[in-house]
Amino acid sequence: MMRNPVVVKRGLVGALIVMLYAAVSGQTQSLITPAEAVHLVEYKLEELHSGRFKVEDVMFKESRCTVTGVNGPYQLTALLDARRARVLRMTRNEQPFYKWEGILLVGHRGNVKFAPENTVSAFIKAIELGADLVEMDVRQTRDGELIIMHDEKVDRTTDGTGKVADMTLAEIKKLDAGSWFSPEFKGEVVPTLREALHAIRGKALPDVDFKAGDPVKLIAILDEFGLLGKVTLYCGDWNLMQATLSLAPEGFILRPTIPGLKGLPIVLQRFDPQIVNINWKQFSETVVRDVHVAGKKTFLNAMQQDTDYVRKLMLDTLPDYLQTDHIDLLAPLLRQHDLHN
Repeated sequence: MMRNPVVVKRGLVGALIVMLYAAVSGQTQSLITPAEAVHLVEYKLEELHSGRFKVEDVMFKESRCTVTGVNGPYQLTALLDARRARVLRMTRNEQPFYKWEGILLVGHRGNVKFAPENTVSAFIKAIELGADLVEMDVRQTRDGELIIMHDEKVDRTTDGTGKVADMTLAEIKKLDAGSWFSPEFKGEVVPTLREALHAIRGKALPDVDFKAGDPVKLIAILDEFGLLGKVTLYCGDWNLMQATLSLAPEGFILRPTIPGLKGLPIVLQRFDPQIVNINWKQFSETVVRDVHVAGKKTFLNAMQQDTDYVRKLMLDTLPDYLQTDHIDLLAPLLRQHDLHN
């Protein structure tokens, strides 16, 4: 499932502009160093639980880098993209050992384009369009139930008013969460976390944005569905993230956001996360590469500026995850260029 950067085609002029950008950026962005290349291989082998690595040689050819060495009893060769700091594939004793699986697509609030956000219909639609993960926002009701709702209040996405934290589950279940989007979705209800997880079970993984609630309840429900250790977790409130993590140290794949333009060291020191979340304001090709060089995965968010051009910029960095409102456009393009299943 290897994938290469793509050009989103919307008019001849637009396509030419994007292609020109790709060509220029490829020529001007510096390459990783030999030491960084070796570290990338070491990180990948550590992730694969494959033992120590002794480097023998590092060779560059244009934007590609080949690292050779010994991995236990094996002779190992790794091919890297030296501009994006990405291990593409590895062989041991000339036999295929690892191949980068490509970009995972994340449906923002399920899908906000063809269904009312954060509803079962939105999650199902996102999966139909090709989402690997569905992002869902979790809050707690007054009577202690975890539901799916982005805003603190129900006003924007239902026919009701008031704060989620001041309402019972029974009160929230009476609300219409679909008519605001389209008459087609009249009667759509606000799902509980359990209902949302049941809807996507076996089809996609949840990406949980834990807005507010009791971490004990969240952990219990995820454990009930066998998702501890598999679910990605985001919290805008770092104290809530830390409290949740402290209760289940191995239960989550964290993706804290870089605070500010130079915040990567802060995130790495505070959480040592598996994934680093990068919003549009923090995004640059250099930041993505720095995260990769640090041995972490990148989770890019195009939503704040979800245009053809910005999606192309992000795709060109070969991230691990890309969250978007336009899975319908990205999934077929990525498959076309062998960047998605």
